[in-house]
Amino acid sequence: MTPYDFDRRIECGRCLSECNYSGLSSGQAIDAIRKMRSGDAGVIEYVLDHCVFCTNCNYFCPVDARPAAFMIALHREQQRRRKTVPASLRYMINGMEDQGWHHNFFTDLYTDHTKEEKAVMAQWREPKNCPDSDLLWCSCATRIFPGDIERSRVLSGLPKFGGPSDCCGLPAMRSGLFEAARRVADNLVDRLHQSRFKRLVVMCGSCQDMFSNLMPEYLDQNFPFEIISIYEYLDEQMQAGNLKIVRRVEDQKKTKPDDICMFHSCYGHSFGRAYLDAIDRLARAVGYECTELAHTGEKNICCGMGGIYQKGSLRDILKIRKFKKTDYRDAGKKNLLAYCYGCFFISHLFQRGTAHFLLEKVLWALGDDIDTPLNSILGRAMNVSTIKHMTGIAPSALR
Repeated sequence: MTPYDFDRRIECGRCLSECNYSGLSSGQAIDAIRKMRSGDAGVIEYVLDHCVFCTNCNYFCPVDARPAAFMIALHREQQRRRKTVPASLRYMINGMEDQGWHHNFFTDLYTDHTKEEKAVMAQWREPKNCPDSDLLWCSCATRIFPGDIERSRVLSGLPKFGGPSDCCGLPAMRSGLFEAARRVADNLVDRLHQSRFKRLVVMCGSCQDMFSNLMPEYLDQNFPFEIISIYEYLDEQMQAGNLKIVRRVEDQKKTKPDDICMFHSCYGHSFGRAYLDAIDRLARAVGYECTELAHTGEKNICCGMGGIYQKGSLRDILKIRKFKKTDYRDAGKKNLLAYCYGCFFISHLFQRGTAHFLLEKVLWALGDDIDTPLNSILGRAMNVSTIKHMTGIAPSALR
């Protein structure tokens, strides 16, 4: 793992005092950093309980000492000391079935697939030989509703890959479970090596964050394939004239195009200006005129999902979510537009009817029919397997 650079550090406290979640003044932050470096368990526990592992503190550091590496290392040691992983945290991590973690949120959702969806999943899990084509990586979240992606005319030129247990490893990584993250990521890389393709088109921003940022920076492992986000791919195809908008959101007469705010994800800023410009162009092409929230860019705020990676507690989601909720309320808009699966799911869970998913809107505007929108997830979650296992982890998730 790329270490915190102790030689560069000047203990100015900015990494913690400018953090959206720590609640520490400059003086308190400096004191906390000194105590953390000396191993003060109480201070470490406090800071980690307020950390969502977004790594934005790296942007705040004036000497590029990489404080996020320090935080992640402390989180890893904290998980090692606990010796056992909370059941609710294990439940959020896919791809560890060979280690005895047999049930997780995603595979439970997959049990409710229709006959058609099961057939699609069987096709997706097989390696693809398409050396002259890009390959569409269908992530854990994408596979919840595979039908619309498989039937998509917009994406028909892309072979699709992603089996039920294939995962990028980001949930384990952000939970401080480095060994699990490396195992899951290595398995996916091995599986991808069985395919032949030009570029990997990544549908999930969390996967892109793992491939582009976390693997090389904290696991000392470069992702061995060229990647492009689904948004950059669609923008690229539209710029080339291969795809054209055929309808816009105002045609639906359900949401005023300017009554919406852009709900940026934790990772958005880290992918650079080209990525965010593609997001903006697509939103405008669909017909949205989005308002930016108060905290954006390197000061962006987590939707709340980062809270689950602390100890697997739903209480931590609520604790972290309140910051973004305040931004959303202050924006004075009735709707939000998310381009991250996690941001959409969390927003839909707590603000039903106001959350819109950009990828879904873009595919619709380009001519696709969306038969099972992502806002159907709560219905899919009400299956026997999911209810059974969620009931089993409830003591851990609610503590």
